[in-house]
Amino acid sequence: MSTQSSWKQIYPSIKTAVIYLEPIDLLLKQTVRTLAALYQADCLVWAGLESGNPDLFQVYATSGARPFLSGRTAQHTLSATELEIKDDLSSNDSLLTVWQIYPDALPEWLIAQQQLPQVTQLTTGELIVPATNDGRSGTRSVSSASTYPDNEAIASQSAPIPSLQLVLVLNRPSPTQITQADPVELQSSTGTTAIPGTTAIPGTTAIPGTTAIQGWSPAEVESLEVVSSQLGLAYSALYWRQRLEQARQQASLVGRIIRLLNSNLNPDEIVGRIVAELGQGLECDRCILVDLRSTPSSILATWESDPQLPLLDHRQINPTQWQSVVDMFLQNGASYLEIELNEADPDPLQDWLRSMGAVSSLIVPLFIQAEFFGAVSLLSYQHSRVYPIDELQTIRQVADQAAIALTNAQHYQSLWHKQEALRMQNNSVQLEIVRDDLTQLMNRRSLERELEQFSTKAVWAIQENFCVIMLDIDYFKLVNDTYGHSVGDEVLQHLAQRLQRQLRKKTAAYRYGGEEFVVLLTETTLTEAIDVAERLRQAIRAEPMKTSAGEINITSSFGIAQQNSTYDSNAWDVLQRADRALDEAKRQGRDRVKQL
Repeated sequence: MSTQSSWKQIYPSIKTAVIYLEPIDLLLKQTVRTLAALYQADCLVWAGLESGNPDLFQVYATSGARPFLSGRTAQHTLSATELEIKDDLSSNDSLLTVWQIYPDALPEWLIAQQQLPQVTQLTTGELIVPATNDGRSGTRSVSSASTYPDNEAIASQSAPIPSLQLVLVLNRPSPTQITQADPVELQSSTGTTAIPGTTAIPGTTAIPGTTAIQGWSPAEVESLEVVSSQLGLAYSALYWRQRLEQARQQASLVGRIIRLLNSNLNPDEIVGRIVAELGQGLECDRCILVDLRSTPSSILATWESDPQLPLLDHRQINPTQWQSVVDMFLQNGASYLEIELNEADPDPLQDWLRSMGAVSSLIVPLFIQAEFFGAVSLLSYQHSRVYPIDELQTIRQVADQAAIALTNAQHYQSLWHKQEALRMQNNSVQLEIVRDDLTQLMNRRSLERELEQFSTKAVWAIQENFCVIMLDIDYFKLVNDTYGHSVGDEVLQHLAQRLQRQLRKKTAAYRYGGEEFVVLLTETTLTEAIDVAERLRQAIRAEPMKTSAGEINITSSFGIAQQNSTYDSNAWDVLQRADRALDEAKRQGRDRVKQL
């Protein structure tokens, strides 16, 4: 097989990958497959080596080359449209499978190649053909002036060593094939010791004492060098095209987030969309936003690439699981944290994430007006995910935008009230819908809409404390039974008027049903709410109510509850606790205020 005929059978698929901007992983898988079929050898490729980060290396191997490395593997079967080899080769099903390998550790020979790329053969038989970032297949000499003084002049004339980009590893396991192939003869004038595990390359000044490459002809080695350099050039072209596209997508992602912040969506929708945009844009498997300020902590928003992912065990989480991470963000000022979940002795957070099936996680802190709020976590379930620095910068930007959305949520409630008031002023029909006909207070439907706004997750997570006061008229049934329902209606009207006179203009009172009333107090502590309730109680009982049946003395019982994230998951929970406090006030004799 000539040099030209060998590499020319592979070059078209490499050229096609560049022309049609195919994914890098497809280029690597096709090349591994084609080399294995063409040279009838086990084949493996290491790529992405110029990054220097083992987590970013891409390793693909045919089935026979898998034993070369230890580590987790993922199987890839190329379709007929992905194969760029002759029909007589593609008919072999065993050659259709390429494995992606996530090595446990770097082999020693690769570390040596990173220091000085060179075509070489290991003592175990594998042929190593590197490519560097200058488009060449590595140095043709492994001489070192410090080790071999006689080569000092050669070393002084050597150009700077280019960084290693990718490495082809091929092995012909059959002893028959090795003996049939012509060995590569070396010229050597000395007999000193060879570098362990290597042999020299034809056409160069050999390292003293080295032997010939076995199982590969000079033409094949030269052909593989051409393939390696061409693959390196194609890899670079696709890599930078991919980086350019990623930069464009990341800029587009940030732009979409900014438009979301300027939209009319409510905070819950905005935060949910931000989390979804981040998960989709960064191609993780699950993205969650966690509020870590209270106990229990809660997941405000989540996005999943696949509905079949293991379910989150519950919406509320134990913040002690996150304490070490929170401490790191607060004490060390870390801007992100990458967590591997394969450690033998995991901490509580790793254990919780691993229980959901995740294998790695990127966690980015959220701060609202310089106060720690929580974190955004991007989870990977298929394999460990490493984020390049530009992606980390984008994630940080999006996290900052999410913090702005949560900050805006603090003002959403008051803005919603203003919009509602303006709408009711301009729509008399709407006003009739939200007001109680008898008392002219806001009705139960209006209260439910208000509680729904309070319960919006983004608003619920960051809003100031609020309190709910629930009250009803003591022995109101006796009033109706004694004086009739028309007089009872008059009592309800008088009570509503007394409530309105005692409350601030912007504080809404609601007729919840029958003789029950509700007052919502925003940005109010429990102590302040008790004072308000006592003032209302005294105003109701201060003087008899004048009705068509005469004066009637009325008293009321009050129940109060303040929002507490430990007990309440939404505003309805606060209302229910106020209702239970009201029941307790009645049991204790009525005409009193109780809190729960």
